Amino acid sequence: YDFAKQVLNERETTVLSHDNSILWQDLVKISSSPGGKRPKAIVAINEITDEVVSGQGIIPEGFQHYVLKYDDNSAYPYAKMEYIYYQMAIDAGINMMPSKIATYGGVTHFLTQRFDRNQNDKIHTQTLAAMSPTSNSYEDIFAVIRRLNLPYDDSKQQYLRMVFNVIARNVDDHSKNFAFCMKRNGNWQLSPAYDVTYSVDLNAPAYSNRHSLTVNGKNENITRKDLEAIGLNNDIQDYKTLINTVANAVANFKSYAEDLDIDQKLIDAIKADFASLE
Repeated sequence: YDFAKQVLNERETTVLSHDNSILWQDLVKISSSPGGKRPKAIVAINEITDEVVSGQGIIPEGFQHYVLKYDDNSAYPYAKMEYIYYQMAIDAGINMMPSKIATYGGVTHFLTQRFDRNQNDKIHTQTLAAMSPTSNSYEDIFAVIRRLNLPYDDSKQQYLRMVFNVIARNVDDHSKNFAFCMKRNGNWQLSPAYDVTYSVDLNAPAYSNRHSLTVNGKNENITRKDLEAIGLNNDIQDYKTLINTVANAVANFKSYAEDLDIDQKLIDAIKADFASLE
């Protein structure tokens, strides 16, 4: 109680280390969650000293804003899996904020830098759901990109993300998981990718594991031809090559998973679930 009261009253000056599990549990409990299925904490980290403070309010000089996704050490390795997907996404050329896994209080967590903060400045950000509430397809995202007159690289980025989500089975691709940030000059840009992970429930029926956004009118059994149709219709250069690039990146899954000691049965089950793009 005393620690919680201290953090609530002095969030900007309460500093934690990796070692005290009780303090870490309290931080997670009292830090407000930015939404999503898994519990999160808003923190700030000093990369040099490895000190951590609450990310609510003004953060000290030398600290960076992070979202910490708390892993409760359940049977499923949520934090490690999201880090594996982060590595594959980077391999595929997808723009993401620097991310890592770290052990605090004996529990492994996934941490990712916030793209809506620059030190203590807030960056105006809107999700696809806010920009275009009726969007229910990847084609709708490309329509918003055109409406905002974003550069070609943003369209290419969005195409890579779509292909990655299809191949690697990130089916939790709803309209709140895509966002746009406004620059100081008032121009918009596609935000870095976020919430990129394996999101299929292997114990659930197939109908509950469909993509939230459709691809060429389909939210399951998506083929290479469907992905190619989106590339062609949205003027994506070398879209066939981009599909292969993503497929090659996702092929690194087994190696990354074994490096983090993921259970071999889970590795095999996830790998078998990846889209074959026949």
